Amino acid sequence: MTTPAEAGPAAPSVAEIVVRLRPVVFATPTATGVHVRGWSSSFTVSGGAGVWKVWQVLARHLAGGLTPQRLAQPAGRPEVDRVIRLLLDQLREHDMLVEVPAGWGDREEPDLPPADLARWLESVAADPAAAWQRLRSTTVTVAGTGPVATSAARTLTGAGLTVDPVGDATTQDTVVWAGDAAVAARCLSEIGYVTPVAPPEQALAHGAAVAARLSRETGPALADASVTPALAALIGAAAAHRIVCAVAGLPDPAEEAATLPGGEPAAPGPYYPSVLVARLDPVRATYHPWLPAARVPLPGAPSDIDAVGLRLEALSDPELGVLPPAVPGDLPQLPAMLALAGPVLGVAATADAARVDATLRYAETVLGLGVPSGDGDARDAGAEDGAGSAAHWTETAAIGVDARHASGAALRRLVHAVHSRLDTDPVPEAEWAGEPAARRWWKALTLRFAVPARVVARRLPAGAVHAEIVTDAGPLAWAVEATAADAVAMAALAATGVAQARAAGVEVPAGPASLTGAAPTWRPADQHLAPWTDDSWYWPAGVIDNEERLQTALRAALTADGATLTVRPVVPVAASPADAGHEAEPDADSVVHALAVTGFASQGFRWTDSATADSATASRGA
Repeated sequence: MTTPAEAGPAAPSVAEIVVRLRPVVFATPTATGVHVRGWSSSFTVSGGAGVWKVWQVLARHLAGGLTPQRLAQPAGRPEVDRVIRLLLDQLREHDMLVEVPAGWGDREEPDLPPADLARWLESVAADPAAAWQRLRSTTVTVAGTGPVATSAARTLTGAGLTVDPVGDATTQDTVVWAGDAAVAARCLSEIGYVTPVAPPEQALAHGAAVAARLSRETGPALADASVTPALAALIGAAAAHRIVCAVAGLPDPAEEAATLPGGEPAAPGPYYPSVLVARLDPVRATYHPWLPAARVPLPGAPSDIDAVGLRLEALSDPELGVLPPAVPGDLPQLPAMLALAGPVLGVAATADAARVDATLRYAETVLGLGVPSGDGDARDAGAEDGAGSAAHWTETAAIGVDARHASGAALRRLVHAVHSRLDTDPVPEAEWAGEPAARRWWKALTLRFAVPARVVARRLPAGAVHAEIVTDAGPLAWAVEATAADAVAMAALAATGVAQARAAGVEVPAGPASLTGAAPTWRPADQHLAPWTDDSWYWPAGVIDNEERLQTALRAALTADGATLTVRPVVPVAASPADAGHEAEPDADSVVHALAVTGFASQGFRWTDSATADSATASRGA
């Protein structure tokens, strides 16, 4: 019972702040409680059928708004109060409550937004009143003519902003900006786009670059196509939406779906500035990473195979990526996993690793990397006669998912290029023939594909092993690893993948193939391992554990006889379109920037033999 004076709270004044349930929150009764869901999270409270009745009363009061003081008051019986406190705590934790001025969305007053706009801000903004004040005090300029500009201006006006239309015909893009926040938008017959928020000059540059990127598919007619009214309305409204969010301090629409309340990512992996690309037949609008607007991340990008796969998706986005996506297509996937990035073949023991291998090889082809160079003849690139050349120096470079992978690949290529000039010892067959991985891939090559090959394995100084798969016609594949078994298995896997692809009709360039244990691979968590499995089931997952020790051994082997090893900057050499197998390859700068912002690394080395090193030292002394 309450006294008459306490029977009902007085009507709140406009200056009062009330706590409300966000309009996007809904609830469903369960057998023992209630399940509450919001825009991007949900929770369940159990405790009996009475929990749903408590929720119904609480939700009804929160829909109208309660002052913080009223929420803090006890709710009568202790057991009911405990349920209310639990529900309120969960609502706050999942960002389902919001504070707004009293009368928000319910009154027609100059200081309050219209009902529909108030409901939207109440759903998405951390502070709807502050967001509304920023919107109503901002003037937005819409530069452009045509239906896209008309749609953008109409949407901005509906959001409470003052619009200054400018009929600018100097660019094909409609530019919408407020202060330093701008987007460029363009609509064509069946495709349109909206760039990420940036300063006006950058937005214009992004718009032109996006149009050029999309014209790879649509051709030169991209700029001259007629505008579809429905698509123009979508593109104009989307451009306005991004500017409204930027002005109001809300998350960008492309970022909103990737972020949970509190700033936690909804999915693992990086976020990149995104372009909205809309198409007709059927109507669809999706955000795609736009790497030219991204910044180079800090070192230490995740290098496990799942994270690398997400980075590959940005690098090879089907709409705006700089590299073609690596796909298995209709290639056979047994015994080796295969993928093609353009015409470049990737081989691995797992599908994800094959995609990584194909994409990085394609990038190296576009940039003119991957093949050792020197001041002698072709032996430095792996000539098959086994004879050393007169080269005094040799350089190699590689691209990897991280610095360790790039260094490991470049060092392996350098060792392979000069191994005939190193002091090596033969490795007996018994050292690798009994190991499961080496035996499996050797049998796949020689029995399944009937390749008449033999293994030449040699131990390098400091203990690493160089293995080469050769036939009478020349070398098929090679590998350098910490153990003979891993080296032979890697080389045999590479040779098997090439033989498998050629049997399927793929034109694989001549020359020995190679794989590296420095690349990331998949392995299930220990709690998910089947009891009858061992490490050989998941090979090459454990090979990378030896990588630090192996790279130390390779550096020691390369400098054992007085030779020098120096780190070299990686200077891309743009390949011709015929070399890369594509009619319109991206320029080297675009590929280098895209690799950098997605966390991929490059590494180069120069090896100088002892005679040249001594000569250089003497010259410096003189």
